[in-house]
Amino acid sequence: MNLREWHARGKRKRLAKKEKQSADNVRIDPLALEVGRIAKLFALYMLRDVDDEGKKVSRLNAVGFSAPEIALMLDKTESNVRVQISQAKAKKK
Repeated sequence: MNLREWHARGKRKRLAKKEKQSADNVRIDPLALEVGRIAKLFALYMLRDVDDEGKKVSRLNAVGFSAPEIALMLDKTESNVRVQISQAKAKKK
């Protein structure tokens, strides 16, 4: 087996693994979906008086939302949210 075949074989395995993971994620528990909606409503309520985007990100992160979840709620990119979280942690030190 040459290097090119070995690389292609690894790529096929990675793609198959991703497809399997996405198929597993398709089954969503209705209760979990409702709890997620309630959590998002709570988060929006918590941010109603905050104007600063950095404070919004910090509060949502402190409550336990992940960077992708915060990005979806605030209509930002995930990388932008991660940078704001990192900057907030640097300010604390």
